[in-house]
Amino acid sequence: MYNIKDIVVALATIPGKSALNVVRVSGPNLTSLYRKLTLNKERPKPNYAKPCFVYNIKNKEKIDFSVVTYFKGPKSFTGDDVLEISTHGGYVIVNELIQTIINTGARQAQPGEFSYRAFINNKIDLLQAESISMIASSTNDIDAYYAVNNTKGSLSEQINQSHQIIQDII
Repeated sequence: MYNIKDIVVALATIPGKSALNVVRVSGPNLTSLYRKLTLNKERPKPNYAKPCFVYNIKNKEKIDFSVVTYFKGPKSFTGDDVLEISTHGGYVIVNELIQTIINTGARQAQPGEFSYRAFINNKIDLLQAESISMIASSTNDIDAYYAVNNTKGSLSEQINQSHQIIQDII
């Protein structure tokens, strides 16, 4: 199983040629990492996107001009502190950024680990977690439509209502 006590990092967008990449970081107390990456001494403002440079922590050189968004747990997708860093696309910048974060003690997230953390922290239920996976693998509009609706909890709500009706009958 996953270790949910450590800091994990992963590319949240498809790798390759693109206009931008999004790197997601999740774990406890990410304010220190935020300050190191941005060379900003102030505490990050929760739920606020800040355009700024991100830096290589070892040599203090600029990696890229990015948009860094900080989500303070438990008010985040995973329930932990989360950083989402939007950088320019391609491989070079994102690889350097991820390696910089790993050098601080984070580890590469496993597939599905962010959703797993959200499930463990009661941010989503199992049907919602499965629906997130379904969205990524959808090949048509109908599958995507139902998967997106399920991520909102619509199917879970219907099941809970049916369960309550059955409980009332019993």
